[in-house]
Amino acid sequence: MNKIKLLFLISFFTLLSNNISAQEIVSSVVFNIEKNIPINDVSVQVLNTELGTYTDTKGSFSFDNLPEGSILVFSKIGFTTLRLSINSVTRTVYLSPKVSMLKEIIIRSFSSSQLNKIVPDQIYFSKKDIERLPFILGEKDVIKLIQYTPGVQQAAEGQSGFLVRGGNGSMNLTLLDNMYLHNTSHLGGLFSTINSDFVHSLEFSKAGFDAGYGGRLSSVTDIKTLKQPDSTHFEGSLGLLSTKLTGNIKINNKHSLLISGRRTYLEVFKPFFGDDTSILGKKKNYFLYDFLTKHSFKLSDKSEIETTLYITSDNFRDQTKGRNRKLQWGNSLLGTTFKHQFSSSLSSQTTVSNSFYKFSFGDNDFPFDYSAESTFNVFSLKHYFLLDKPSYLLKLGIEYNKNNILPKDVKARIDDSPLEILNQEKYKYDDVSLYGDLAFSVSSKLKAKTGLRLTSFFTHKNALVGKDTFFSIEPRASLKYEYKENQAFKLSYQRLSQFVHQASINFSLPADFFVVSTKNIKPQVVNQFSLGYAYETNGLQLNSAVYFKNVSNYTEFRNGSVNNLFSNDIYRDILVGKFNSYGFEVSLNKKINNFTAQTSLTLSKTLAKFEDINQGNYFPTTFDRPINVNTIMHYRLNNKFEFGALFLLTSGQNYTRPRDIRIINERPILNFESKNASRFPSYHRLDLSCTYSFKNKGKWKSKLNLTLYNVYNNSNPFQISYNTEGNVDDSFIEITEKRDNLFPFLPTLNWLFSF
Repeated sequence: MNKIKLLFLISFFTLLSNNISAQEIVSSVVFNIEKNIPINDVSVQVLNTELGTYTDTKGSFSFDNLPEGSILVFSKIGFTTLRLSINSVTRTVYLSPKVSMLKEIIIRSFSSSQLNKIVPDQIYFSKKDIERLPFILGEKDVIKLIQYTPGVQQAAEGQSGFLVRGGNGSMNLTLLDNMYLHNTSHLGGLFSTINSDFVHSLEFSKAGFDAGYGGRLSSVTDIKTLKQPDSTHFEGSLGLLSTKLTGNIKINNKHSLLISGRRTYLEVFKPFFGDDTSILGKKKNYFLYDFLTKHSFKLSDKSEIETTLYITSDNFRDQTKGRNRKLQWGNSLLGTTFKHQFSSSLSSQTTVSNSFYKFSFGDNDFPFDYSAESTFNVFSLKHYFLLDKPSYLLKLGIEYNKNNILPKDVKARIDDSPLEILNQEKYKYDDVSLYGDLAFSVSSKLKAKTGLRLTSFFTHKNALVGKDTFFSIEPRASLKYEYKENQAFKLSYQRLSQFVHQASINFSLPADFFVVSTKNIKPQVVNQFSLGYAYETNGLQLNSAVYFKNVSNYTEFRNGSVNNLFSNDIYRDILVGKFNSYGFEVSLNKKINNFTAQTSLTLSKTLAKFEDINQGNYFPTTFDRPINVNTIMHYRLNNKFEFGALFLLTSGQNYTRPRDIRIINERPILNFESKNASRFPSYHRLDLSCTYSFKNKGKWKSKLNLTLYNVYNNSNPFQISYNTEGNVDDSFIEITEKRDNLFPFLPTLNWLFSF
C-alpha cells in the first residue's frame, strides 16, 4: 500500500513539474504610440480562456503563469485591438488610436502603411518610427528618415538638405510647430538642424499637398515637437562628436517646459586626421549647435497656448594652403500657437511667428578678397477652422506672410583697392492666402480629397523691383481606389505657385541667393501628376509611383559663377526657363520577427531649357540625380543588443567647371565649359551600428552605441576648390581643380540615457 502511495505521489509531482515548466511569466507596459505615454485600463485577455487583467495607472500588467504559446488580446475603447503571442511581447506594447478613414486623410495613420492614405507616398512618422532608425554617429536623424524614402535624394555632398522629384532645395517647405524653417542643413551631412529627441511626429508630402500648405513646389515637411508630458522626462547623449540633452518638464497641471540643446566638437578629432582634403583637416575648424525651448500653457480643457523658440548655428573655417575661407549660417525662429476645441467636431488653431535666416561666407581664392551675406525673414500669421464629421472632413483657413529678403551684401577688394557694388538692398513682399480642404468617400472603394488655395502676392518698390501684384489659383485633387483589401491605386494632381526664386553660385563653395518675382520674372508654377500603387501582405509592403512634373519660370544665373556675386543688378544675370522631371519610384519593406528591412530605388531625369543657355537645348539641372538607392536594416537580437545598417548610393551633382579667368577693366571674368557638363562622382557609403541596452534602474534607462560611419572609407567630395596661377596684372589666369573630401571613416561611441 505504501508503494502505491509513493508511486502516486511521484506521478503527481512529475505531472505538476511538467505543467510548471510549460508556464510562462509575462510583464510589460502598454503605451499610446501617438503620444508615447502609458495607457491605463487596457483589457489584456488570454485568448480562448477566462484569464485576463487590466493595466494600472502606469500602463503596467503582468501574468505569473500562462500556458506556453498563449495569445494576448489588448483592447480599449478608442484604440485598435492588438493580438500578440507571449513570445512577441517586449518591454513596451504600443496601441494605435482608432481614427476613421476620412480622418486619416488629414491626420494620417501612425504606421508606415500606405493603403489607408489617399495621396501617393504621403508619409507620417511617429516617435516610435524614428526610434527604429539605425544610428548615424550616435544620432537618429529625422530629416535623414525622409531622405531614405523614394523620390527624395541628398541635396549635395556635404549637406543634409534634400531634393524631391527634380526640384531644388528652395522648393521644399519645412515647418516646425507651424513656423517656417528656411534651412534644414548642417555642414557635412552628419546632422540635420532638427534634433530628433524633441520631435513628436513628422509628416512628409511630395504630392497632393493639403491646401493649407503653399509657397513651395516640391514637398512639405511638417514637424511637431513633444507635447505636454504626464511627468517630467529627460533624455540625451554624450559622445565623441556631440553632446545633447532634452528635457520635457511638467511644471504643474497647466504649465510645461520643453528644453533641448546640442553641440558638436569635431575639432577634437583634428589631430587624428592629417589629410588636408578632409573636413577634419588640421587647418580646418567646424562646429555647430542648436537650441529649442517651448512653453505650453493649458488655459482650460478646451484651450492651449504654445510658444516655441528655436536657434541653429554653423561655423566653418578653412586656412589650408594660405586660404582664409569662412562660412556661417543659422536660423532663428519664434512663434506662438493658440488651439481651441469648440466641440467634439469643431476646432481652430492660430499661429503668429517670425523666422530669420542668415548666410555669410568669405574667401580669397581669386585675385581679390571678398565676403558676402544673405538674409531671409518671414513674419507669418495663420488661422484655420477644422470640422470633423463622420461623413466628411472640412478645413478652412487664411494665411498672411510679410517677407524681407537681402539677396546679397558683398564687400570686395582687388589689389588692396575696394570694389564698389551697387543696389544691395532688401526686397520686401507680402502674400495673403485663403484655402480649403475637403475629404470624403465617393463610394465604399473610392475615396477623394480636394483642395483649393487662392493667393495674392504684392511686391514693394525698390531700385530694382517695381510695385507688382500677382494672383494664383492652386487646385489639388487626389483619388484612391481600393482594388482589393490589400491593394490600392492612387492618382494625384496639383498646381502650385512659388513667388521667390533661387539662383545658385557653384564656384568654390555653394551659395544660394533668393530674389522675388517681378513683371519680367514671373512666379514659378508647377503642374504635377502622380500615379501610385500600394500592396501589402504578411508583413511585406510594396509601394510604387510614377510622376511627371513641369515647372515654368524656373530661374538660373547666367553662369552660376562668382561673376554674379559682383553684379550691380542681380536680375540682369538671371535667366528664365523651364524644366521637366519624370521618374519611377519603388520601395520594399519587410518585417520578420525582430528584423526590419527597407529598400528603395528612384530612377529619374530632370532637364532644363533656357534660350540663352546651351544654345537653347535641354541640359541636366544641377540637382538632377538619375539614380538613387538606399537600404536600411534593423535587427533586435534580444532586450540587450540591437544592430543597424545603412547603405546609400546617389548620383553626384552636376556642375559647370571654370576654364580660366580673364581680367577686363580690373574685374575678373570667368570663362566656363558647357552648362553642367561635369558631374561629381557618385556619393555612396555604408554605416553600421551596434547598441547595447543596460538594465533599467527604475526610471533610469541607458544605452551604449557604437557607430562605424563610412565603413569602407570612400572619399566623397563635398566641395571643389580652384587654384589659380597668375596675378591681376596678367590678362589670363589659369585655373586648376581640387576636390575636398567629406568625412572619412569615423568610429564613434555614444552613451544615451533617459530618466
